[in-house]
Amino acid sequence: MSESSKRVPWILALGMFVIGTTSLSILGLGPALTRDLAVDPADAGWLVTAFAATFAVTAPLAQFTLGRRFPPRTLILAGAGVLAASLIWSALATSFNALLFARVASAFGGALIAPTSAALAISLVAVDRRGAVLATVFAGFTLATVGGVPIATWLTLLLGWRGAIAGIGVAALLFLALAALFMPRDRGTRSAAHTSAPGGLNIIAPALLLFGTVGMLSTQFVIYALMGELLGQQFGVSEISLPIAILLFGVLGVAGNAVAGALSDRVGPGPLVWVSFAGLAAFLSLMLLELGPYLGATVLAGCAFMGTLFATPQQSRLVGLVSSEHHGFVLALNSSASYLGIAFGSGMASAIAINIGLWALPLGALGLLAVTATVTVAFGAIKR
Repeated sequence: MSESSKRVPWILALGMFVIGTTSLSILGLGPALTRDLAVDPADAGWLVTAFAATFAVTAPLAQFTLGRRFPPRTLILAGAGVLAASLIWSALATSFNALLFARVASAFGGALIAPTSAALAISLVAVDRRGAVLATVFAGFTLATVGGVPIATWLTLLLGWRGAIAGIGVAALLFLALAALFMPRDRGTRSAAHTSAPGGLNIIAPALLLFGTVGMLSTQFVIYALMGELLGQQFGVSEISLPIAILLFGVLGVAGNAVAGALSDRVGPGPLVWVSFAGLAAFLSLMLLELGPYLGATVLAGCAFMGTLFATPQQSRLVGLVSSEHHGFVLALNSSASYLGIAFGSGMASAIAINIGLWALPLGALGLLAVTATVTVAFGAIKR
């Protein structure tokens, strides 16, 4: 990899951070936003749903249509432009409906960027470096997942919700500028492919892997969606200590992604996925005990570490099933699966908390994890 190419995965990681923060930051903006736009606080959930649903549908469709006609650089620049413009539109929105449409546009921009970024990154390196480069790109989304809401909340306190969204928009403009400067121009390979399974591979194998992505993200977001409530009400973490507990959660989440990148190419993606399953199951089981604030925060941070071990080897397994011209399409499907998992897990968390109680969230997560592990066993049987 040339010196200029070495910058590319880190620039793509910035793009993934902007996408992730855009999708999840609304959770931190909700109260101020709904007051200003004079809508019911429950309506803020539609802003999350609109983004997740749009992304899930448009990511594979964009790769299959636009990705067949345009090179990765063009798709990434177009997506970055749409994302930046829609964030500025969001910051200036004078009605809830205008903001909702802006969120749909943001999701479309993100859907152009995310799978194309992963496919471009792995095209720059040898096969035995795929795990490391995917971990670099995905580090941006991991950081957004564990830190996007606190960052948005902090910016809202300083600048208001419009200022917070504008701040994310500035980050999107920075990504657009860096992408225009450093994205390789000589990558003529189109990032999408045909709908048929290549090489005679049964479509069941990729489908099972994608179901695993939905299941794993659902499992994690049953816990993540109500993290503040879990820490405060279930484990007794004080309001003063809450930012420190969330910071610990974020640090270990980023560390898990880094470890995944370091180990995926060495030990293989399969064993690392099972380490993620086993470790997450262990920490979720510990959450059923009566833990104090310190142990509770530590165990929750352990969930973040084990959960983020999953993404990099999962993507490596997916691209290993198909030829290079299909990488963009299967990674787009994986991105869609991730957002479906986030939406389902968050919804399940709310339903459990309302109808049973916060204490039951780990039980719900363990149930989802068991189903996901069963599907992964089926995938292994098919591969053999």
